[in-house]
Amino acid sequence: MKRKEHLLVCLMEECAEVQQAVAKGLRFGLDDTHPKQADVTNEKEIVTEFYQLISVMEQLEMEGFITPPTVKEVQQIKKQKMEKLKFYMDYSKKERNLIED
Repeated sequence: MKRKEHLLVCLMEECAEVQQAVAKGLRFGLDDTHPKQADVTNEKEIVTEFYQLISVMEQLEMEGFITPPTVKEVQQIKKQKMEKLKFYMDYSKKERNLIED
């Protein structure tokens, strides 16, 4: 396996770790902790896994395997995602599948 493939597998693994941390946060609550790590909440684990994912992405960019987006492109990606989130949350509310806190 070449370095690029290795880093891409690491990126994939980090994505799965973010998913797992989010699932635990949903199942047990964001403030809950693992019995063996009483000082690490599920919320902190989600944040940690997310930034580890970002670190692998940045490594891929630094090594030239992935072209980093410009600041403007990042802003546009985020804006589009926020609009999409709002659209589907509104739709889910309309269909009575999303309940406000």
